[in-house]
Amino acid sequence: MCIPNRRLDPRTRRLMVVGNISLVIGLLLWMFVHPDGQVERNWRDGVCGFLLGLSIAINLIGLIFGKRCRASASGEL
Repeated sequence: MCIPNRRLDPRTRRLMVVGNISLVIGLLLWMFVHPDGQVERNWRDGVCGFLLGLSIAINLIGLIFGKRCRASASGEL
């Protein structure tokens, strides 16, 4: 996503950081954690899916907020 950080407010920046961290943690868990039992695999898949979904949702919200900030900033010029 091409959103300049200087055009985002601090709240949106924090949301994007949380979204990107959850993406990294979700992918690392999915790639490098290999549990033995089926119950543990189910838990891992659930946690990874939740983190990846959270990342997608937060990054889309950040994208919407970024466009809103850009439109208001260009309207003031």
